Amino acid sequence: MQEKVFAYLRQWNMVKPGDTVLVGFSGGADSTALLQLLWNYGRQVPLQLEAVHVNHGIRGAEALRDQQFCEQFCQERNISFTVVQEDVPAQAARDGLSLEEAGRNVRRRVFEHLAEKYQASVIALAHHQRDQAETMLFRLMRGTGLRGLCGMRPVNGNYIRPLLCVDRPQIEQYLLEEGIRWVEDGTNQELDYTRNQIRHGLLAPMERVMPGCVARMAGTAARLSEVESYLEQELHKAEKQYLQMEKDCIRIRLEAFDELHPAMKKMLVRRALEHLPGGLRDVEAFHVEQICLLAYGKRGSRILLPSKNTAVLEYDSIVLKQGYGINRDDGIISCGRPGTYEFQRTRYEVTVENRDKNQEIPVNRYTKWFDYDKIRQEVVLRTRRPGDYLSTGPGAHKKLKDYLIDNKVPRESRDGLTVLADGNHILWVVGMRISEEYKITEQTKIVLKIQQIRDGGIKDGETSY
Repeated sequence: MQEKVFAYLRQWNMVKPGDTVLVGFSGGADSTALLQLLWNYGRQVPLQLEAVHVNHGIRGAEALRDQQFCEQFCQERNISFTVVQEDVPAQAARDGLSLEEAGRNVRRRVFEHLAEKYQASVIALAHHQRDQAETMLFRLMRGTGLRGLCGMRPVNGNYIRPLLCVDRPQIEQYLLEEGIRWVEDGTNQELDYTRNQIRHGLLAPMERVMPGCVARMAGTAARLSEVESYLEQELHKAEKQYLQMEKDCIRIRLEAFDELHPAMKKMLVRRALEHLPGGLRDVEAFHVEQICLLAYGKRGSRILLPSKNTAVLEYDSIVLKQGYGINRDDGIISCGRPGTYEFQRTRYEVTVENRDKNQEIPVNRYTKWFDYDKIRQEVVLRTRRPGDYLSTGPGAHKKLKDYLIDNKVPRESRDGLTVLADGNHILWVVGMRISEEYKITEQTKIVLKIQQIRDGGIKDGETSY
């Protein structure tokens, strides 16, 4: 295995003679093997190793055991060793993240800070082929594009992953043959973390059915990376032509949506989103598709995005910028993203979720469900306007004014009614009917649920005592 990893280091030109290499070192089998292999490689190519151990403040005595193991391992090999104490649970609570995601963010911040301090050329991480397969499965289930299916890259900026050419059993076999101990992280066997659920609940059964699938998935990721590398060159050209970076926003010229291939349009949108606060965090395929559709909508239409970002259609461009929430422009409340909104002294709770086909849609007067993918502009709460209409059946529309007259709504009450609208298409006359066009069907994938919270905070299905 050692020669295979050494060849991989050379193939990807990961390190050069004289480099300072910062190594993430948890004490587990993967990072122990990585540090040992780099130490061995340093006998052929002069390297300065800086091992960094992050104590996450989660596992108490077990974490202290790991820290002491790492320190002893490095002392025996005369490797420079740094311990950083962090309170990951506190950071997870503060930022509204899972422990898993908060831990990744903390490690990345620590590694990059120390890499600058020690003037390290690269940061070495111990991801292997099984991690690559788990990453591909996770992204595939969440929804992703070509770039996501490429998984983790062997070299990505100043990060290197020398073990992507081997699998976990090979790593353990190498350590056993060399007589090298490692520590086990108890959380690796728990099913509370998403990645561990994929590891034990999906990947393990897949390997039993099709042995060798992990290595083949890693090979697929490598081949896709070659295609993605070519597309990246084309994307760079499109960026120069269609993206305009401004102080507080990013503009995508509308010509891009007419002139570029659909795949390149989506890549350009994702690249633009990378420049916003939060980047691509929580951005899914349907967000990108909605931005592409926005180019053909009505001027002034907007889409609310993760990380409190917004896409707005202007005269000659789509503008991406930070900031959204309860917008009170012209008596309109944007409510297309999960959250609680207030309009006309009434609160509304909005959620967006994947459809559970086994769940029946109940009939409630003050809670409604809609097919999210059928929404074309921006979902808003407002009062009625000229041109508003409802879909009353397949291909059948009725003016909102006529609908209110037919249902004997008093003239003096009509202008005060709250409606949920997508442009001039009314999804819901609150307290009355919804549009046929937006109803849930067998083909529905994503559901927009909006619930009116009436006096006393009472929702449908609840009782006040």
